[in-house]
Amino acid sequence: MTSYKIGIVTDGLEERIVDGEVRIANGGVGVYIYQLIRHLLDIDDTNAYFLISYSRGLHDIYRHPKAHPILLHLRGLKTPQVMLDRPYLRVAQELHLDVIHFPNQFGGGLLPSSIRRIATLHDLTPLLLPRTHPVRRVLLYLMWARLSLRRCDRVIVHSNATGGDLIRKGFARAENITTIPLGVSHAFRPEVRTQGFMERHSLTRPFILNVGVLEPRKNHVLLVELLKRLRESGEQIDLVMIGREGWRWVNPLSRPEYRALRPYVHIFQDVPESDLIEFYGRASVFVYPSLYEGFGLPMVEAMTCKTPVVVSGTSSLPEIGQGAALYASPYDATGFAAHVSQLLHDTELRSRMIGAGVERARRLSWQRTAESTLWVYESLCAQAAPR
Repeated sequence: MTSYKIGIVTDGLEERIVDGEVRIANGGVGVYIYQLIRHLLDIDDTNAYFLISYSRGLHDIYRHPKAHPILLHLRGLKTPQVMLDRPYLRVAQELHLDVIHFPNQFGGGLLPSSIRRIATLHDLTPLLLPRTHPVRRVLLYLMWARLSLRRCDRVIVHSNATGGDLIRKGFARAENITTIPLGVSHAFRPEVRTQGFMERHSLTRPFILNVGVLEPRKNHVLLVELLKRLRESGEQIDLVMIGREGWRWVNPLSRPEYRALRPYVHIFQDVPESDLIEFYGRASVFVYPSLYEGFGLPMVEAMTCKTPVVVSGTSSLPEIGQGAALYASPYDATGFAAHVSQLLHDTELRSRMIGAGVERARRLSWQRTAESTLWVYESLCAQAAPR
């Protein structure tokens, strides 16, 4: 069997140290890169993997016996060098890489066509919802995304919805797009209970859960409006939001109409995975009113932990959730409140949605994500001589 040299740019896997533990600092993209590499290294005994990054290489995947970390040194301004692909060109040529994978949106647009390249595009929200992103990021997409993605040999997306967005925008050809769903870590499991958990987090009532970066696109205002309506109808329930602060985060509780809800809203930003799993399992309902998602990983993690979910009926979420979720418009607080109320009181519906969610999540795994990605690598490398 032919062995290939595969380069993976891991700059999108950000690091932070909390209580002496190395954690992923940037949510879903970081989780994807980490889990993909970890499972590729576990399942593939044939190919060589070169992990290319400007980071310090603190995550355990850099120390894996099959991994070859290439930690680049920063000389001068990083952004212009990266945009011109100079460091990646040098590494690809020196190591004679067969393919280079950019798993954080796009890259490699200025590499020579003799170097095979793959990009993973998580979503196109900077172009579809420009008001929910910094101007700098929107301009970067306008300047580089089309060039980079159209010159890629393959573009990986996590849903057909994102693939359709790419085609409609003219950013990639249909024959070059491969849909590979994300997975769920085996660590996520239902009915995890530790003594004193609720007291440690100052929780005394059942709660609705939301997980994701605290930023406008995630639509946290609707969550607080939802809580307001439920409590006005007599529900004794709280809201828990878990996520790091993102661009232009403004706490909805700063609005005069929501200040009375402060005792019932809990925001946690540094939550270890063990606590996150227990939050999922203890939640009465998981609610995800995001304006747009390329996949919606927290929804599937909640399903794995036997928590019923109510999500937006937009972008990829109906495709990924299928019949295992209840859907409402991200602009319809009344619709979300009605679904949540149903799940709190209709035991038959609740049981049915939990069962459907567990079955749906069972069909998604990081090993399958890695196997499908490996197929893309090898099928591309096995093509005839470079162009």
